[in-house]
Amino acid sequence: MRLHFLNVKNGDCSIIEHSTGNTTVIDISNGKEEGFEISLESASQGNYHQKNNPENPISYLKNLNKKSIMRFILTHPDMDHMDGLKALFKNFSVANFWNTENNKTITTFESFGFNKEDWQFYQTLKKSTENPKTLHLTDENKHGEDDGLYILAPTKNIIEQANRTGNYNELSYVILWITNNFKIMISGDSENLAWQHIIENYSGFVSDIDVLLAPHHGRNSNRDFSFLDILKPKYTLLGNAKSEHLEYSKYKKYGKTITNNQGGNIILEVDKDGLNILIENYNFAKDNHNMNGLYEKKIANKTYYYMDIISG
Repeated sequence: MRLHFLNVKNGDCSIIEHSTGNTTVIDISNGKEEGFEISLESASQGNYHQKNNPENPISYLKNLNKKSIMRFILTHPDMDHMDGLKALFKNFSVANFWNTENNKTITTFESFGFNKEDWQFYQTLKKSTENPKTLHLTDENKHGEDDGLYILAPTKNIIEQANRTGNYNELSYVILWITNNFKIMISGDSENLAWQHIIENYSGFVSDIDVLLAPHHGRNSNRDFSFLDILKPKYTLLGNAKSEHLEYSKYKKYGKTITNNQGGNIILEVDKDGLNILIENYNFAKDNHNMNGLYEKKIANKTYYYMDIISG
C-alpha cells in the first residue's frame, strides 16, 4: 500500500494505492504542464529547490500504469486543488467523485496561472450522476471503509457556515487513512472549525497518528495548533509554501518534517516491516536519512530513496 504525496508547485495532489487494488486521487495541481529536470547541489541544510522540478500527476499516474480511479476526492473548491481536473477525467476512468456542496464562484484565473476550463468542467462535474457518480459526503455518512478511508470533517453544519461566511477552506475533507494499523491523515486546507469538531468527537481515533499531511500546505494561516497535542504525528509532510509562511516549529514539536521543496515527491509505503518513507531527492536523502544505509527503489519510472521507517 502506498500514498504518493506529489511535488506539484504550491498545490496539492496525493495518490493512494490500496491493498484492494483500488486507486484514490485526492486533489490535483500542475495537471497539464510537463515537469523539467534541474541539477541540484548537495547541502546539509536549507533550500533543496525541488519546487523548481514539479511533477505532472497525469504523467505520474500513467507511469504507475493506472487506467482507472476508484474515487477522486476534491478536498475543497480552490483552484490549486483542481489545477488539471479536466485532464485527469479525460485521461482516466473515474468511478466516484467526492465533493463538498458549495456556493463558491471564481472570476479571476489567468493572473494566478490557472485554467478557466478546469473551473467550468468542475461545474459540470458537480451535477454528474454516473461516470463519475458525484457524492456529497460528510462525517455523518462515512464512505470508503473498505479501503480504510474515514471522513472526519466537514459536518453539515460546518458546510453551511463555510458557505455563509465564504471561508471555503473550512469545507475541506479531513480524511484518516488506516492501513495495517498505521494512521495517515490528509487535511486539505482545513481550519479551526474542522479541527475543533475532530478533537471533540474523534480524539481517541486520531491520537498518536503516524503521518500528517499538514493542513493548508503547512502554512500558519493564523490557526489554532492545539489539535497537534492530540495527533502527535511522528512525521508531518508539508507542501511548497514559502519558508516564512510554514510553521515548522509547531509540527516539529512532536516529530520530523519533510517539505516537497526538500524531498520532491514523497512516498509512504506500508509493508510487512512497517511504514517506509521514501523521497525523490537524493541529496536530501543522503544528508538526512535515518536508516542503516541509503537504499533505493524504482517507482513510476523514478528512483526513490528510503529516508526512514516507522515500525508497526
